[in-house]
Amino acid sequence: MESTKQNTKEWQQTLDALDSAVEGKIIDASEVHKWLNSWGTDNELEAPEIKNTYHV
Repeated sequence: MESTKQNTKEWQQTLDALDSAVEGKIIDASEVHKWLNSWGTDNELEAPEIKNTYHV
């Protein structure tokens, strides 16, 4: 039962992420990689922000 709840939660998170991407709300992979590579360093970066790339 608990496994089913977790699977449902993960599936909903995936659907939510896909909806965001369709709406143009994305974070460039290179920005994420730069941020992750800064973890644990003296110059740790702030998390990148979502950009809305959808233009009407």
